[in-house]
Amino acid sequence: MFITQPKIFISSTVFDLTNERTAAYNAVSKVGGFPVMSEKTMEALSTDSLTACLSKVMESDIYVLILGGRYGWQPEGKESITELEYQTARSKGIPILVINTTYQKEDLQKEFERRVEFNYFRKTVNDAFELELELEKALKTEIDKKQSQYFNKTELVYSNLVKIQFPSHLYIADLDIDKNAVKQYNKERKRPFYKPSLHDYAVSALYMRNISFPHDWLIWNGKIITFHNLQDDSIGLTKIIDKGTAEPFACDEFYDTSADHLSQFKYLLKKCLEAKLHKLKIKWFKNEKLFAFLPIQKDDLDRWQPRSQSWTKTKKSATRKVVDVKYDLKDKSKVFNLRCLAFKTGFENFDRDWYLALKPEWIFLWNDLKVCDYAYKNIQWLKKNERNMHVFNHYNFILRYLQPSQMESLFTEYKDYPFMKLEQIEKFDFAPIVPDSVWNNLEAIGAQKKLMDEIGNVDLFGI
Repeated sequence: MFITQPKIFISSTVFDLTNERTAAYNAVSKVGGFPVMSEKTMEALSTDSLTACLSKVMESDIYVLILGGRYGWQPEGKESITELEYQTARSKGIPILVINTTYQKEDLQKEFERRVEFNYFRKTVNDAFELELELEKALKTEIDKKQSQYFNKTELVYSNLVKIQFPSHLYIADLDIDKNAVKQYNKERKRPFYKPSLHDYAVSALYMRNISFPHDWLIWNGKIITFHNLQDDSIGLTKIIDKGTAEPFACDEFYDTSADHLSQFKYLLKKCLEAKLHKLKIKWFKNEKLFAFLPIQKDDLDRWQPRSQSWTKTKKSATRKVVDVKYDLKDKSKVFNLRCLAFKTGFENFDRDWYLALKPEWIFLWNDLKVCDYAYKNIQWLKKNERNMHVFNHYNFILRYLQPSQMESLFTEYKDYPFMKLEQIEKFDFAPIVPDSVWNNLEAIGAQKKLMDEIGNVDLFGI
């Protein structure tokens, strides 16, 4: 089905209706359509004329039948090619417009005319000029009717956005550490930094005090910014700040201050997500800018084992393999690489509401959990062969894995993280609608058949 430029098939005998077909071509062009005509716009095809014409009818959005005096060529000795085109348009449910002429008709053409008139009201014209005017009006009406179905009708669209919740206030305090003491501490432990940042100094200062603390905080302009209450002495971060400078700030007041403040706030959210996922054995890969599931068990040969996760989607139980192990073809005792489910993230603010954007990805790792740089083609192959259902299921699994209200019962290792909670998939009413058949036509022939049921309905999530 069309949304912008409709394909309009002009069906009639050709040689006796050259003026009428030219008029039809002009009418289609005036309404912004694409005229499908054997003598003007159809390309050369490696098939016979009948098959070529019928396939073009099936691809069209509107079928225009012009009834002249001649019945026309009968490729199989029965119906003419024009009537076969007409029958094809009817069987496919394509809108049909009929223009009749005043030419004296052959007997077979009169019988065809009666069959057509039984199903469709036809407009009779006296010449090509009148045909052009009448067809233009009819096409405008049909196109307006069809386009209104798309632009006035909405469909529910699932986005990759998930609304998030976080505390209403954050805390800011001046950093207070002794850099020389930190340098000496790292030197004694033979862990000197190369061009250390303030964040590196702060982490080392915590280690000096035997404080293990999640990295859900950041340093900006010499200040620590976090959701942790820096006025609470039991919080480890208070050991490396000037406590007298610790103040709460409303989150919206902070990120509305400037573009730089907004950028830092998004970075803080990303650090919180990183801390939330760390305990679930999901690691942030900085250079690839994505999170990936890691293997969690080894066998007696010190080889990583596949990681699978049982979960419940709606009422059905399923198992999701998040880490798959590929062994060396020459030496099965060695792991070649690991294929890990991964996802990219981003934080967006719309009308004072904050959302996490999730995009399923894949990553390949070596046995030492470093990124396998040679797996680019493998990843492209995976993406090429995944269908809507596969990507949506990846997304649905990842989201449900991160939602505390559901995951406590589904995943025993889940421990709720206090500073970020995820809600449900965000859905929108979207217009104009995009018919599923449009997406289906982009698939290979084999995939199209799998996506279509016995009566022709398309289910893009049904493979």
